Amino acid sequence: MSPLDMLIFFFFILVTIKAATSCIDYWKDVDDEIREASAPAKAPVRASLSRTVRTGVPSSVRVTPIKRVNKPAVITARAYDNQVYLKDKGAA
Repeated sequence: MSPLDMLIFFFFILVTIKAATSCIDYWKDVDDEIREASAPAKAPVRASLSRTVRTGVPSSVRVTPIKRVNKPAVITARAYDNQVYLKDKGAA
């Protein structure tokens, strides 16, 4: 084996070791986060609405409907009379 081949194999070994250690560290962090999330909370926190948050609509606001400018096109049955069926063309 030439020194270049040994250097390439050494590089791949180092990359594999680095990937394995990164994977182990990642899953340790995930396990720690799961453990912290499953731990019981000390005291429930109650959220209170402040006076600046408005949940209702003020009485001075009116909702106005959108006016239509153009009427929609009317579809009639006459538009479908010009269909050509496959049996008439001899395709079936």
